[in-house]
Amino acid sequence: MIKKKYIDSVQELFEDLGGYANIDYFTHCMTRMRFHLKDWSIVNEAKIKASSYATGINKNQGGDEYQIIVGMDVADFYDTFCEINGFDKDGKTIIFKEISQKDTNFKTKQIEDIKQMKDKFKVKGLTNKCLSFISKVFSPIVYPLIGYGLLLTLWSVMTVEWSGKDSSLASTVHFFGEFASILDVLTSTFSLFITIAVSYTVFKAMRCTPIYGILIGVVLTAPGLVAMGDVKPESGQTILGVYPGWTLFGEGITYPWKINFNGLMVPMIFIAIFGAYMEIWTSKIKNTTAKNIVGPIAIIGVTFLFAIFVVAPIGMLFTNYLSISVNWLSTNSIAKYIALPLLGAAYGPLVITGLHHSLTPIILQGQAAYGTTIIQGLCTLSNISQGVATIAFVVLNRRVRQLKELGVSNGVSAIVGGITEPSLFTVNLKHLFPLIACSIGVFCGSLVLVASNTFAVQGASSIFGFLMFQHKAPELTGATTWIGGGYVWGGISILVSCSVTFTMTLVLGKIKFFEKRTRDLLLEDYNEDIYELKAISKKDFKELILKDKQSKLALKNQIKAEKNNNRSIK
Repeated sequence: MIKKKYIDSVQELFEDLGGYANIDYFTHCMTRMRFHLKDWSIVNEAKIKASSYATGINKNQGGDEYQIIVGMDVADFYDTFCEINGFDKDGKTIIFKEISQKDTNFKTKQIEDIKQMKDKFKVKGLTNKCLSFISKVFSPIVYPLIGYGLLLTLWSVMTVEWSGKDSSLASTVHFFGEFASILDVLTSTFSLFITIAVSYTVFKAMRCTPIYGILIGVVLTAPGLVAMGDVKPESGQTILGVYPGWTLFGEGITYPWKINFNGLMVPMIFIAIFGAYMEIWTSKIKNTTAKNIVGPIAIIGVTFLFAIFVVAPIGMLFTNYLSISVNWLSTNSIAKYIALPLLGAAYGPLVITGLHHSLTPIILQGQAAYGTTIIQGLCTLSNISQGVATIAFVVLNRRVRQLKELGVSNGVSAIVGGITEPSLFTVNLKHLFPLIACSIGVFCGSLVLVASNTFAVQGASSIFGFLMFQHKAPELTGATTWIGGGYVWGGISILVSCSVTFTMTLVLGKIKFFEKRTRDLLLEDYNEDIYELKAISKKDFKELILKDKQSKLALKNQIKAEKNNNRSIK
C-alpha cells in the first residue's frame, strides 16, 4: 500500500543507494530497512543522514547489511519503496508496475520503460485476469505437485490389491511394505503442504505479507479440526448429525463444525483472498501502534472466524445434501441414468474446488450399506480421463518442447497414481477445453458403467481402479450386472471415457477461441508461439530439434571440460 508522504523519500533513497545496479535485495525489521548492496562506497550517505525519513544509519559488516533506521512505520515505508521503485514485496524481484497519477506526482526515468513493458504484456479482460491470478497462485507449486504425483504413483503400485485382500506388494514382500510405509509418510504430508502453500501464494499474488498466508493455512489444517474423509456416518445417519463441532449456543446445538481444510484448495483460496483484503484494510490504520496490534489479530483471527462460521458451514451443508441426493439418485431406476453420469462429469471440477472430499463419506456409507458403491467407479473414470486429456493436449501442441516434459509426467501421475491436481492446475483448468473434454468423456463412460450396473469397492482411483470393480452387483441393490461381469464392463467404460476424452480434446482445441487462448498462455509460460511453430515444415522442425540437442550437448561438454581444467589447475 503506497503512502503518499513517503513517495519522494523512497525515490531519493533509491537513487542515493545506487538504484537497481547496486541493490541486490532488501528486507525490513521492526524499525529498519536492511539493504544488501554490491558496493557501499557509492552510497550517498550524507544525503541519507540529512533526510527527513531516516533517523540514522547502521552498517552491519558481518551480516553484509546496510541498515537505515526509519522507525515504527517502516512497514509502510518498505511497501512504498517496493511499489514506487518496481520491486516485488520479496524485496528482490524487479517487476513492472505503473503507478497511477492519483497516487504520485512524479516522473522518473524508469516510468517509460515500465509502461512499455506493461503495455506489451498487458492482460486483457476479466477472464484472463482471473486466469493470470490462478497462474500466479499455482505456478510456484507446479513442480512440488509433479513430485507429489510421482511419489504417490509409486506408492499406489506397491499398495494396490492385485487379487483380493493382502495381495499387494507391500503385504507380500517385507521390503516393499517398509518402503511403502516411508512413501506413505512423504505423500500424506504433501496434501497438507499444498493446502498451506496455496494460502501463501494467494497472499504473495495479492502483494500482501505471505507469512500471514502460511499462518492461516496452518490454523485451518490444525489437528483439532476434523477432515471430511474421517467422518463415517452409519446407515440412517446424516453427515450433519455426526460431524463434530462446537456448542457455543448451548448443548445440542452444534455450530460451527470443526472442519479441517486440508485438501480443500478452492475454499482455501477464497479464505486467503479474504485474509489478504483484511491486511489491506488494516494497513490503512494511521496510528502505527494501533495498526501493529489490530492488524495481526484481524488478519488471522477474523479470517479464521470467517472460515469456520461462513465458508465451512456452506461446505458442510453442500456435503450433507449432496449425500442425501446421491444416495437417492443412485438407487432410483430412472434418475440414476442422468444424475450419476452428471456426477461423474462434475467430479473434475469438484476436485478443483476441493469438494470431492465430500464424496468420501458418501462412498463409505454406500459401502457400509451394500458392500460396494457405483460412485467409486466414477472417480476412477474421471481421474484416468484427466490424465488422458492432459496427454491429448500435449499431442495437440507437441511442438512446444518444454510442455512435453511437464504434461506427460502430470498425465501419467493422473492415470497411474490417480493424482489429478498436477494435470488439472497446470493444463486442464488453465486451458479449459481439456477439462470440458474430460467431463464429456467421463459422462459417456459413466453411462456405460451405470447402465451395466457395474459396482466397485473403495480403493485405487487410477488405472489400478480396474481391480476394484466387482464381478456382480450386490444383491441388496436388486441390480443385475450385464453379461460378462463388472471387470468387462468396467474396462469398456474406461476405454469409452478415455477415447471420447482424447478425441474431444483434439476437436475442442481446434476451435478458434480455445486455440487463441492456448497460444497466448503458452507464449506467456514457455515463450513459444504455436502459430509460428506450426508454420515450420516437418523437415525444418526436425533440423531445429537436432541443432538444439547439439547445442545442449556442446554446452554440456564445455562445462565438463572447464571443470576438468579447473581440477587440473588445482
